[in-house]
Amino acid sequence: MKQRKPVRLRTFFLKYLLLLSLGTILLLGALLGVFALAFARGALLPANYEEKAISQFKQQLAAGGTDTAPRVPDRLEYTVFTLDGKPLAGNLTAKEAKQAWRIIREGNNRSAYYYTTAEHGQELWIFRYVLTPQYASPVLRSSLPNPQLLGPVLFVLGFLLMAALLAARFGRKLSGRMAGLQEATENIRRENLEFTVQPSGIVEIDEVLGSLDRMKDALQTSLEKQWELERSRREQISALAHDIKTPLTIIRGNAELLQEIVETDPQREFSGYIRRSAEDIEAFVQEVIDLSSLQAGSSRQQVLVPAAAFIAELELQMKALAAGRNLQTSVRQEKPPEFLFIHKDLLLRGIMNLVANAAEHTPPGGSIALLVQGEAGAVQFTVTDTGSGFSATDLREAASQFYRGDPSRSGDHHGMGLYIARSVAEQHGGRLSLSNVPGSGGARVTMRIAVPGQ
Repeated sequence: MKQRKPVRLRTFFLKYLLLLSLGTILLLGALLGVFALAFARGALLPANYEEKAISQFKQQLAAGGTDTAPRVPDRLEYTVFTLDGKPLAGNLTAKEAKQAWRIIREGNNRSAYYYTTAEHGQELWIFRYVLTPQYASPVLRSSLPNPQLLGPVLFVLGFLLMAALLAARFGRKLSGRMAGLQEATENIRRENLEFTVQPSGIVEIDEVLGSLDRMKDALQTSLEKQWELERSRREQISALAHDIKTPLTIIRGNAELLQEIVETDPQREFSGYIRRSAEDIEAFVQEVIDLSSLQAGSSRQQVLVPAAAFIAELELQMKALAAGRNLQTSVRQEKPPEFLFIHKDLLLRGIMNLVANAAEHTPPGGSIALLVQGEAGAVQFTVTDTGSGFSATDLREAASQFYRGDPSRSGDHHGMGLYIARSVAEQHGGRLSLSNVPGSGGARVTMRIAVPGQ
């Protein structure tokens, strides 16, 4: 494809002005040609047409004697008086005839008309005329503006129409030239830096595109370094968290052994403090590991997982979680999809966070239910419990990072479970919603994820 030669922006606009000027000249020439043709064909009468017709009629009137008057041409406006001012005939109205008589007698003409007279025996003929072009057709004369006004009106309307059409044409061309600039800025906004800048053919725009191209390269280098540092940081945090779990397990195990062999109540109490604190730290470390895995989840590939096997694994983990808490669990399915295209470990961890949150706030003897519902293009995992439910503040903030909740539902947690679950849902093109079960008042959390091809 042949490369367009770049032009300056001023050259681009000068072309518009040049075309507009040429169009204006052609429009003016066309209007003048139309009017000249109309004059030549007799459709338009020249400005002095009536003046000449009146002069010819005066000559006929003078040559015809005093007995009879020649026939008055149709286009002439006139009135006939006696020499002492008595109206006799004419095609002017009585008011117009009276005005014509006064102007002739007083010589004070402030109207747009011209007047001339001729005596014929004892009669005074008064003619009224204008020195402007006229239409030959009476119909056009009564329905259109005077040709002297119509010409400028047509020129202005034609000029505005031509300017609008040329502006629209050049606007489309300029938009086309700027498409590469818009595409480049949109790609940078989306952090999609794998694109090639397309020249516009306008020097000033190409200079901006060149700057954007250099900025894109610098930004890509910077982002790659940032992403590498972020990946390294996540790996270090994850490795550190795993390393911490080993000594914590040893501390907790030894604290449990001490509780079995110590003889005094204070010793048993102190070892209990050590064990519970070690468990708290273990839980927090596990959340750090979960967050690190979640942040790295976008780089993982989603895989096709049989829905039945995934739900069975959920049910098994729910039973294991509830076994030591005296809670009843149930799993119900409504038209689940055959396969799920998911990050399996992430989604499993996110749903189990919902179950763990429900178990934490459900008193012994209560129940936790999981409902899996298939829909068009989506699947919902709804966890309900028989606990105290969410407060109004919980419903707004419970899925926020580090939210601990009000005293009625603030257990021994760090406010990360629902946040992680929400992030998992969003990574799967879905959302997390919180509500309370009508009637029982227990909590209900629904994770909705997209299922492509369903």
